[in-house]
Amino acid sequence: MKKRHIILLVSLVVFNSCIVKSLNPFYTEETIKFSKDFLGEWKDNNKDIWKITSLKDEYAKLINSGEKITLEDEKFFKKYKNSYSVEYSDKDKKSLFIATPFKLKDQLFLDFIPFNDQGSEMNGLLQIHNIYPHSLVKLDILNNNEISIKWFDEKRLKEIFKEKRIKIKHEKIGVMKEDILLTASSEELQQFLKKYMASESAKKWETETKFTLKKS
Repeated sequence: MKKRHIILLVSLVVFNSCIVKSLNPFYTEETIKFSKDFLGEWKDNNKDIWKITSLKDEYAKLINSGEKITLEDEKFFKKYKNSYSVEYSDKDKKSLFIATPFKLKDQLFLDFIPFNDQGSEMNGLLQIHNIYPHSLVKLDILNNNEISIKWFDEKRLKEIFKEKRIKIKHEKIGVMKEDILLTASSEELQQFLKKYMASESAKKWETETKFTLKKS
């Protein structure tokens, strides 16, 4: 997409090594479930700002503005027509994500992916080495003005692998091969999630990366 749609991707706490990352989306088309409850401007427990907008609405604004719509724009909005644009502002830093909502059984989730940009602060050589993985967020609507978002913690996944309770395709990545990248298909990821959700572990949604968002 053009730069008018881009906020530069900078370092962000939620995308460090402590969250589960996947090469493929955690959702499938039939499980996407859009909710207006996530829309709006929010403040988290750190007083940082989260601006959530509908990409379908963003596309409508673009059409109404009379600006020329490129083939790249059309492909993007068609692919993510039921997703959110998530702008996260941490003091003087901003990052942009695409979050696709989906539902498994009675639980809402978000599939987060950083929005890459060739104009990023990363130099060209670093940029071409970078990957943009999917991450899984458990979304809970607490009330009309408060929601909870929790990232799937890699510690939980490592515990599962150690105990050999659930199998899922993955690779160890990083300089020291300490991080995990799930390589399973979206369908396999959802089968894994259903088994994980059915587990009786009290710690399954414990995470170091979590936020309580309140309407600004």
